[in-house]
Amino acid sequence: MGPTLVFRSTYGRVLTVATGLVAVALGVSTAFTGDVGAVVGALVPAALVTYLVWMLFWRPAVEVSDGGVEVRNVTRTVHVPWTAYEGVDTRYSLEVRYAGGRVTAWSAPRSSGTARWLRSSRRRAVGQEQVVTGASAEGVADAVTQRHAMLAAAGHLDRAVQGAPGARSTWHVVQLAVLAALAVGTVVALTA
Repeated sequence: MGPTLVFRSTYGRVLTVATGLVAVALGVSTAFTGDVGAVVGALVPAALVTYLVWMLFWRPAVEVSDGGVEVRNVTRTVHVPWTAYEGVDTRYSLEVRYAGGRVTAWSAPRSSGTARWLRSSRRRAVGQEQVVTGASAEGVADAVTQRHAMLAAAGHLDRAVQGAPGARSTWHVVQLAVLAALAVGTVVALTA
């Protein structure tokens, strides 16, 4: 019916790129010392910080599609199909309610008055998706509500389906393992 909308933080992207540039500058400046131990001692912690900033601010997103709402947070992703969807709330951040629970979106905080004035959301098409950066919890909630209403009006949500899937949660095992490896590497590099 409609394109998939992916909502991401502009601030998170800028912060991650800035952190990565600082890490690269630190690595380059340390490389001039010629001391391999110093380079490793600087790069491993810098990689940890950059990766952590990426996990916290770049990767989180909310995806709204004809299949439901997917909330990708720091440690896990929750996919809420429209058959399990019950509503949204924006009291502090975007919160998606579904049969059996709720999930708060890390990437869609509620706007303050100043943030609303400064913020302007931007859309760009990427294949069948529209990536929206700079959107607030209220903007994402509007998109979720509109998509649900559009699907309901088209008759796709008229009847309950026996055995329809509920919300599905997936832990980010690989990302957490990489984070743990970088943390251990940092401890080793700093104590060597």
